[in-house]
Amino acid sequence: MPSQKLVRCRIRPRGASEWGSYRYVPLDIFGLWEYLMTHRHGFEILHPCTSLWLDQEDSPEIPFSERPFDRVTEVSTFVFSGRDDMFTRACRYFPTEECDRLKDLFLSHYHEEVRIQSHVRERQGFWLHRQTARVGASV
Repeated sequence: MPSQKLVRCRIRPRGASEWGSYRYVPLDIFGLWEYLMTHRHGFEILHPCTSLWLDQEDSPEIPFSERPFDRVTEVSTFVFSGRDDMFTRACRYFPTEECDRLKDLFLSHYHEEVRIQSHVRERQGFWLHRQTARVGASV
């Protein structure tokens, strides 16, 4: 998969004055994720913005362009579900500089009775900042 539509947002505990941290969530599950984070875990979701994540191997020229981007790592593994009697792919996206810490948190969500396939895959990539058009600007 060379690209993925991701929502970048800030997340922080509800009522906190701290700045929070960025999360990158696939667009197709963002509504469910946002609901769970706000209603079950007590977080605020701030400033959601959608753009593309590009695999670094497919787009090695991005760091040399003038286009602004965030370095984001895709982490995926296969998790066995006893209920379904099969493996399913679990995939998340993390700011590269926080990847090790957040990857451990992500993997800890799967209980011991749920088997994780031993291979955890990481792919480096770029979340592209979108350019907003200026309305009424003279040329």
